[in-house]
Amino acid sequence: MKKFGRLVSLLILPLIAEILYSSLKSYFFKAPPIWSFEVSLFLYGSFFMLGAAYCHMEKKHVSVDVLNHYLSPKWRRVQGVFSELVVLSVVLTILWVSVPAAWRSMLMRERSTHQTPFNPEIWWYRWIIPLSCALISWQAFRDMVALIFFSRPESLSGAESE
Repeated sequence: MKKFGRLVSLLILPLIAEILYSSLKSYFFKAPPIWSFEVSLFLYGSFFMLGAAYCHMEKKHVSVDVLNHYLSPKWRRVQGVFSELVVLSVVLTILWVSVPAAWRSMLMRERSTHQTPFNPEIWWYRWIIPLSCALISWQAFRDMVALIFFSRPESLSGAESE
């Protein structure tokens, strides 16, 4: 998962290149590329959604630990298991809803609704949501198991190993 997360983080580079190219072409030639909006949307959406599992694994997400500070180690684990259950229930619900939507989109070869001349097929992009939710749910499950059996989520997350 760590190598996949690092690979996904590289999606920011083509996004930067695309925005730079689009901005320069728009500024100097007054004609932005017709594909610019959708491509930046696809790159950023993929970067954000696929990077969420990596962020969860590395514990880099926003966390409010005001209550956790005052809890004993046992109750911190209980709170951690509860938090992972909440994450798991949300991403599994999104997974339940997004897989049929992505499947329908693939069958009909759905195209962009932004009404641009580019009008790309977006069925493949619809699969980013279930894929990212599957990765997040796997990481939440691993963290929950680690909290229950090993007392530290780092024991299973692979955060310390390559």
